[in-house]
Amino acid sequence: MNRYDLVIIGGGPAGYIPAIRAAQMGKKVAVLEEESLGGVCLNRGCIPTKTLIASTSLLRHAASAKRFGLTGELSFTWEALAKRKDLVVKRLRKGIEAHFRGLGIELIAEHGTLGGPGLVRTETRELQSEYILLAPGSKPLLPGPFAVEGVQTSRDVLSWESLPESLIIIGGGVIGCEFASIFSTLGVKVTIVEMLPDILPGVDSDVTEVVSRSLRKAGVDIRTGSPASSVKADADSASVLLEDGTDISADRLLVSIGRTPRLEGMGLLEAGIELNRYGIVTDDCLLTNLPAVYAAGDVTGKWQLAHAGSAQGLAAVDHMFGDGTRKVHPDTMPGCIFTHPEIATVGPGEEEWQSRGVSVRTEFSRYIASGKAVGMNETDGFVKLIAREDDGRLIGVQIVGADASSLVGEAVIAINSGIPAESIGRMVHPHPTLSELFMEAGEVFGPGAIHG
Repeated sequence: MNRYDLVIIGGGPAGYIPAIRAAQMGKKVAVLEEESLGGVCLNRGCIPTKTLIASTSLLRHAASAKRFGLTGELSFTWEALAKRKDLVVKRLRKGIEAHFRGLGIELIAEHGTLGGPGLVRTETRELQSEYILLAPGSKPLLPGPFAVEGVQTSRDVLSWESLPESLIIIGGGVIGCEFASIFSTLGVKVTIVEMLPDILPGVDSDVTEVVSRSLRKAGVDIRTGSPASSVKADADSASVLLEDGTDISADRLLVSIGRTPRLEGMGLLEAGIELNRYGIVTDDCLLTNLPAVYAAGDVTGKWQLAHAGSAQGLAAVDHMFGDGTRKVHPDTMPGCIFTHPEIATVGPGEEEWQSRGVSVRTEFSRYIASGKAVGMNETDGFVKLIAREDDGRLIGVQIVGADASSLVGEAVIAINSGIPAESIGRMVHPHPTLSELFMEAGEVFGPGAIHG
């Protein structure tokens, strides 16, 4: 029997990153991944979609060339875009595989099941380990009327060999809106069907309004407030019947109403792992109810974010082999949505804090008042700082606008540091940059913004 310090089931961000950290600490590590190292994020999610978004962003800018005093235009083929996407994914995956080899991490391309504390089984062997980390990830959710042949998931979309002329997207969450941004830029007629009153649930309504306006301007038809009651799809056509009686037709149908933890076929119930309706139950250190068995990532049901899964995995390894002080704090978790314009947040939004009964003060700085944003022709959006009313401490930031995903790093540091929102206004920021938007919003908590 093979013996290890740590065996990890799952090679996504919640699995391979803690594997690297444990190996850096001198531990003998094995990772079981039956598909591709890197998991959904690298192979069928974050990286391929953001690669496509980078291409479509350049295409969108080229369409506005005259506004920059330029002439000319870009053209594209889906085949070329897909090829670049696949090359980026392959390059990054090969890099992780090489890092594994350099650290002596054993990668086992087999399905793993939990035999109990200290024991993992595969089709060909048994692995005994001091610690086990469960990080099998999640899969697309296809309930009830959507579990029919011909329906596409995000995984299917990223394998398309050609573009449709029209596409229905059921689900106006993060995945649905990102794909709507991508395909509308490529000339596909997109319709979003969202059962809730607005797209992007969980994000403040003033933020989603900016993205809704941009999507509609790009030709996306957004239908909210009426769920789909039935769907039909085949190789050449798709249709959706809404509960209000509306019938919508398109060439293809993408269902992106969320993801569900991957719990089946791993022996969890047989081993005695405690589950709830969200996934595997863990404590604050990511420890399950079984001794020395941890869980991280989508399977815990806390977040469906690659960086959250990585942070959980690192906290678990710190609890196993370190001093155990590393924790993942829900109210400081950042998130990014790569629509046009981008959305980036840290911690709960204004509406969430209010629902908790916390009195907050919010102040804004708008892109249209930024010289840098005007020069970039990116004047839609704002930075919103959310502070506690009683002490002025910054407890939330929501950004919608160009480069929001890069700007949010400053907000992460500020919220984790527990500083007052007014202090940001006193910190000198370089000019002309988009980062000045933070300074301007912070100034509103003091004497007032300089540029309105």
